[in-house]
Amino acid sequence: MGEHLPNQVLLIKTAWGGKSLYKDFRPPSSGGEVGPYYKKMITDVQEALANLKKDFPSYDGKGYQLAGFVWYQGWNDGVNAKTAVPEYESNLANLIRDVRKDLNAPNLPVVIGELTGPWVKAPGEWDTLRKAQAAVAQKPEFQGNTIFVETHDFVRKPEDSPNPGHGHHEFGNAETYFLVGDALGKGMLKLLASKNADKTPAKKSVRSEEHTSELQ
Repeated sequence: MGEHLPNQVLLIKTAWGGKSLYKDFRPPSSGGEVGPYYKKMITDVQEALANLKKDFPSYDGKGYQLAGFVWYQGWNDGVNAKTAVPEYESNLANLIRDVRKDLNAPNLPVVIGELTGPWVKAPGEWDTLRKAQAAVAQKPEFQGNTIFVETHDFVRKPEDSPNPGHGHHEFGNAETYFLVGDALGKGMLKLLASKNADKTPAKKSVRSEEHTSELQ
């Protein structure tokens, strides 16, 4: 991101292992008890933004823009096939809506990273969860501001990885991690490019064959 954008870039990481969207990150709009890690995530982002100069001495003081949100999660919902998986699509859609509301960023670009895990082709409830992730990005309200990034092709064989028994951690394969992160970053750049293109002033052109003018 830093190589592609002319201004300063800060990545605010809020991540805790072994957490579900169904309970731990449950967004307010889903009803029930708001997930404690949803609240902690919002608080951590707000605190980071409030302390830019203190925590990052090189900050130029020119203000900031929340330019993107990446969601890469799913394992702890996948192990709860009866309750968490059926709700995953609605919970993720609510999460996006609520994050935008609570951070006062209504058009915040969102990248949804496909659950990777140990499979190229995920079986059963895992495939259902992946499809739910993809379906959120296809909702009409999220067109042009949310993108789903596939990651399953980055899975490497357990025998070629340092932790062959840790499928939930992609066998600890650094190549997988690098490729996933690279894909998520490129997905965000694609969204930002599209967003900036929409701000380009319209210009008139003439299609001579029809003798009509149009805005592009």
